[in-house]
Amino acid sequence: MESRQSRKLETAVLTCKLAVVLKLSVLGITFATLQLSQSFAADDEVFAPMSAERVRSQTLDWAAGQGLKDRALIDAIGKLWTPGDGQKRPTELHKLAVQSFALAKPAAAELVEKCQFGILAAPTSLLIDAPANDDYFSNNLLAYVGTFLTQAEFFDEALAIFERTKPQQLVDPASYFFHKAVCEHRLLKAKEGLATLKQLLKNTSDVPVRYSTVADLMKADLEKLKEKSLDEVSRMMSDVERRLKLGRGGAKVQKTEEEIVARLDELIKKLEQQQQQSQSQSGKGQGVPEGAPDSIIKGSTAPGDVEKRDIGKKAGWGALPPKQQTKARNLIDRELPPHYRNAIEQYLRKLATRPESRSR
Repeated sequence: MESRQSRKLETAVLTCKLAVVLKLSVLGITFATLQLSQSFAADDEVFAPMSAERVRSQTLDWAAGQGLKDRALIDAIGKLWTPGDGQKRPTELHKLAVQSFALAKPAAAELVEKCQFGILAAPTSLLIDAPANDDYFSNNLLAYVGTFLTQAEFFDEALAIFERTKPQQLVDPASYFFHKAVCEHRLLKAKEGLATLKQLLKNTSDVPVRYSTVADLMKADLEKLKEKSLDEVSRMMSDVERRLKLGRGGAKVQKTEEEIVARLDELIKKLEQQQQQSQSQSGKGQGVPEGAPDSIIKGSTAPGDVEKRDIGKKAGWGALPPKQQTKARNLIDRELPPHYRNAIEQYLRKLATRPESRSR
């Protein structure tokens, strides 16, 4: 009796465990599906520029919430948004929004004033260092500063700002994605750069032709970029030069310089190895050519030896009488090129001046 109750209890516990496992599995699948759908949604999200009316409305609503009491400032902001803004491009609307920010908020005006070409250090501000918000003001101000820093070649600082900016809140998302891709391209961040360019070219509407044209070139350039190649080393050198031009020679630059030297050493070793392999392969089966061991007549197996004869020991061997010399020269002139005559004459003169051989 007790054994039956024990078996029933074990069966009930096992059934309960199976039910819990099944429920957890279903929840896990649901959670994974939710994450996957969110990932696809993020990848497929389309970004479009704000309409002029929406930019005007959001900017004026933001300014009204700043508690401005100076009537002159209120009127100055209002004059920026006169009728006819529908003809302005997103880039122009973005600049008007930033001008409104600067009029209504002194900290924003100070930051915009610092964004002047020729500076040797990236501008600093509490507005840049503040926690990222989802609001219209902070994101569009950060995008403005990031764009300036990109144009001034402060790529590291610009990229850090772009990474905190939310493109959903931007007046001009195409400009944001383009300048972010420029930073990643110049800093040799190929994977990140290609992802940003995909967002710009595939998931952003109303992209200016100048942006899409340059973006296609950057995309092709990053796709063919190979790690530890001479091309990459050359770009690293250019980046070091840029940093030094900005007065930066700190630990990061020194580390990059060390990487450049190390990669150049690797490339040189590879080239030397390839050269050695090429020489060894070309030398296989190709011994040093040897001359013929004996002079033989073509087609003959005889060694080519001739019978030695006594031609006498009289002086003047090789010298001809004057008439015969003239006849020989005329024959040489008719039958052979001029340089042959000179060679023969030199040979004959040497032969004529050779000392007599003495019998042993």
